[in-house]
Amino acid sequence: MTPLSEKSGDNVTRRATPVNEVPRPDTAGHRPGKKHLVKAAAVVGLMTLIGRILGLIRDIVSAKAFGTRWQWDAFLYAFMLPNLFRRIAGEGGLTSAFIPVYNEIAEKQSRAEAFRFANITMVFLTCVLLMFILAVEGLLTLLLKIGFQSEMLMLTLDLSRILFPYLLFLSLYALGMGVLNSHRHFWVPALGSAVLDLIWIGAVLWVPAWIGEDYIGRIRWLSYALLLTGVVHVVMEIPPLLRIGFKFQWIWNTGYEGLRKVWRLLLPVVLSFAVVQINITVDMTLGMIIGPGANSSLWYGNRLMQFPLGIFALAMGTALLPMLSQQIARGEKEASRKTLSFALRSIFFIIVPSSVGLVVLRAPIMRMLFERGEFDAVSTARSAAVLLGYTVGLFAFAGQKIMSSGYYAAHDSKTPMKLAVIALLSNIVLNLIFMVPFKEAGLALATSISGIIQFGQLIYFYPKKVGEFPFREVAVSLMRILLASLVMGIFCHFTWVFLKSHWPGTGTKLQLIQVLGSISVAVFSYVGLCFICHVPEVKEAYAWFIKKNKQTSASTNSDQWS
Repeated sequence: MTPLSEKSGDNVTRRATPVNEVPRPDTAGHRPGKKHLVKAAAVVGLMTLIGRILGLIRDIVSAKAFGTRWQWDAFLYAFMLPNLFRRIAGEGGLTSAFIPVYNEIAEKQSRAEAFRFANITMVFLTCVLLMFILAVEGLLTLLLKIGFQSEMLMLTLDLSRILFPYLLFLSLYALGMGVLNSHRHFWVPALGSAVLDLIWIGAVLWVPAWIGEDYIGRIRWLSYALLLTGVVHVVMEIPPLLRIGFKFQWIWNTGYEGLRKVWRLLLPVVLSFAVVQINITVDMTLGMIIGPGANSSLWYGNRLMQFPLGIFALAMGTALLPMLSQQIARGEKEASRKTLSFALRSIFFIIVPSSVGLVVLRAPIMRMLFERGEFDAVSTARSAAVLLGYTVGLFAFAGQKIMSSGYYAAHDSKTPMKLAVIALLSNIVLNLIFMVPFKEAGLALATSISGIIQFGQLIYFYPKKVGEFPFREVAVSLMRILLASLVMGIFCHFTWVFLKSHWPGTGTKLQLIQVLGSISVAVFSYVGLCFICHVPEVKEAYAWFIKKNKQTSASTNSDQWS
């Protein structure tokens, strides 16, 4: 891959870069700004889109094969456990603390020293996680020998023992992702979800003959396949790391100042991300109390909610953190304020209409995608109710990712941690209130409300802890986007009613006409309404498109006459 001074997303090294060269935004010495943020987010977003599409296919084949049975509930709980710790120790907590320190060392010292720091962190992480995994594996083995009457609990423990080493591989993968993203290489790290989905789909569709139709055996087979995915994730990052000049070295130095700095940042960040994962754990544990099918319904509803969130919000947040870290390290306050404003407004421009569309078409989309095989009409209704609960807070979940990046870039990890604790407590209380009348849908609604509370607090404390926050421009843009989105939702609803009456039926082709036709009308009406409501983001996108079109035409004419 190219050094930091080359074009973002280019996978070909165009020149050799000295290892002691300080990473720069580009060869001309210009600072990365809005254009680079969009390009970086576009690369991550494109790969995430591919991953989400594959993830959708994965969920479709999984729903058909396993439905919402208790065995699938057990698998989802077991799969959640390594992901819980991975998001705390890996791509969530560690990278959020690691990237700002890595960029600071690269800016103020050298690339070679930043690489040395990365190796020290990698060795330390490997040793700590190995000890932790061995301890957990021993505990799980002991619990299985003791035995319990609950079949679901025994299966959950068994699958957890298979899947838990997944934590080590994905944490190392997340650390490599942090290094590559800091050098504005987003392509290969963003492939991770696509690789996971492909192996998952293959494991569900192809089952060895010796397993046959054994339901639990098929789930165990899937678990081993996912463990293999972790190894693939680590291996696929080695070539691009080598191409930027990184060399893997075993360096044990717990006294290294950069590692100490990461540790000081990490503890609050870990607690902050732990709160999020504890929320998920609480939801799924209460889901097991609610009864069979609850966790599966939470899974499918959450997966659809994550579709726009993962493509746009997480992509923008991934690209935003290294850029904000560099701007803040250089003391560019105005540039960092504009970058944050642009990121938030761009995210709302996509997420708000997506939320309205999901609310209007939640049941038709769920039915079209999943209602086949083991996934019946009851599963559709339960999962659609969960989707509604999650979608209420979708804009807040997206905003949290952007706002948290601003805090972490300024080396303030304590504030997000404290606010996350408040969100956790409010979520637990709201869970207990809403789960009785609304069951698993109440758990989703509680998560959304606590997410909105946390997002509001992140905005409120930002000027006091980090720097100036663009309240007015973000609020005005959000109000205009919301107005356009609500009117779009009305168009979407009546379009679906019209298509449903003229092309009635529940066949796959008819459902595609009904749903995709409604979405198409919604998209075109939303763009038109954004122009009417004077939403600045759509005008910026239109101006960019016209400029690109003129540049393409000029280039074509030049080629013709050359």
